[in-house]
Amino acid sequence: MRFIKHSDRTKAKVSLVLLDWSVRESLHIFHYLAEQTVRRDDFEVVIIEFYDTVSENIRKYQDQVDSWVVLDMPRTCYYHKHFMYNVGITVANGEIIMIGDSDAMVKSSFIESIIGNFTADPAIVYHMDQFRNMRRDFYPFNFPSFAAVLGDGCFNNAGGVTTGVLEQEDPIHARNYGACMCAWRKDLIAIGGADMHITYLGHICGPYDLTFRLINFGRREVWDMKEFLYHTWHPGQAGADNYMGPHDGRHMSTTALEALSSGRVAPLLENPAIRALREGKSRDQALAEICPDHYLADWDIEAIRTGASHKRWDNYKRPMGTYKGFRMVAEVDRVFAFPLTERDTETRPGQGYQAPIEGYEIGEVRDKIDAATPRSLNALVGVSLAWSLCRRALASLVFRAGAMPLPLPRPLKIAAAVPLAPFGLLALLLFRYRRLADKFGAVVTSLSTHDANQNVLAATLYNLGKWGGLAHDSQAVLVVSQDGTRNYLLLLQKLKLIPPLRVEVAPSSAQFGTVIAALEQDASVRRLLLPADLHARYHAAVADSKVGKHCLVL
Repeated sequence: MRFIKHSDRTKAKVSLVLLDWSVRESLHIFHYLAEQTVRRDDFEVVIIEFYDTVSENIRKYQDQVDSWVVLDMPRTCYYHKHFMYNVGITVANGEIIMIGDSDAMVKSSFIESIIGNFTADPAIVYHMDQFRNMRRDFYPFNFPSFAAVLGDGCFNNAGGVTTGVLEQEDPIHARNYGACMCAWRKDLIAIGGADMHITYLGHICGPYDLTFRLINFGRREVWDMKEFLYHTWHPGQAGADNYMGPHDGRHMSTTALEALSSGRVAPLLENPAIRALREGKSRDQALAEICPDHYLADWDIEAIRTGASHKRWDNYKRPMGTYKGFRMVAEVDRVFAFPLTERDTETRPGQGYQAPIEGYEIGEVRDKIDAATPRSLNALVGVSLAWSLCRRALASLVFRAGAMPLPLPRPLKIAAAVPLAPFGLLALLLFRYRRLADKFGAVVTSLSTHDANQNVLAATLYNLGKWGGLAHDSQAVLVVSQDGTRNYLLLLQKLKLIPPLRVEVAPSSAQFGTVIAALEQDASVRRLLLPADLHARYHAAVADSKVGKHCLVL
């Protein structure tokens, strides 16, 4: 690691940490930083280059760069953004760290907005979303006006605000967490900095790892509704040809989602420099420890392709996700399954708490969890799935009988439909029964609406009742998104297969807010249970609520 420039702005309020891994064609954010409304001494710019490139694109703006660090990592390594974040945190002088997009446009009030938000509410982690325009005639970047970027080709402009900040049902995937994330430097050090785990190597990474753990640390996630960044199209803007760690299918890291749902604050692997700062050592001492030798081996491109790198990480404790009420943790050559209600899964077996289920690999542990599920619950799951398939098949059959696109005279079409009449009558009786049945009958027929996720939820609640201390927890409330799920769980409670929990339904963000507000007024509620998909969508609302402090994510 070497410094081309070192900042002397020791009184900076904001440090902008901008990254490059020999991919940036244009760092035009500097053009807009020169027009800010605050004093230049109020902010500093820190450039982190991963490889050995001394970029000519940066040299154009060299007089505006305060600290310029070239890490000199070998080209045989994939880039690790989280390593660059930690270098930026270590080098920075500012009280507030901004991690963001270096090829974006920002308005003159950009820095002022950052400082103003932290002055108004210090207990936040702060984000700005980004307008994105796909017009190709803005490439190479030719300094279009802000109005032009908001015009034709901008796919997320909703009347002057981004569709992301307006999104209520699935904000976690609609908002650009990597555009601009800001937090107190002291907070970032306190939580252990950006996670250096190998699953964040390459493309599947981002400052949302820090955001989620800061939320668990007690900070509130805030998105600006007035200030935004502006981004124009360039080749490779979505990333290409590099390692992609585990994600949820929409490029959100499952490792980061695990941290959000489990309430974990500490990183799975802390950078030694951040640990040194956290322990009160000097910046120079921290920088001396910032790049352990094993990074080069663990990030080696060929080792990643052959799987050799992953094997070396078996010495680290790693979360393996959740399964039917258990949080699975791998340690060396074992996988241990702890009930979700056991918050302290960092306790090694034999040291105060014994994991109820363990095995040599994750498949073996899952099989043991499945084997512990009672046959009656499995049988009910099978019956409900069969019921669902039968109803769908009958409905499809009746529909096809009435709408056969055959070029036949009407009498022949009627004759062709006659053999299907018994099925149509049976389907009619089933639907009629559904309308006339009492509440218990409606519960039975609503089994047709549940899917595999609801079966997993049922098994999760059973296991938490058996292993996790929820068997007699009448003060727990479960929130689900569908009436069918609620009815299904009520039937299982009648059959005494799951604990007698209170179940509320919240099919939309507005109704979810209403449910949470009502629970906050209910003194009898001691625990909130949420399926992982609901928690991911509405985590900010949960974190802001009193009842969210006692939330268990299933």
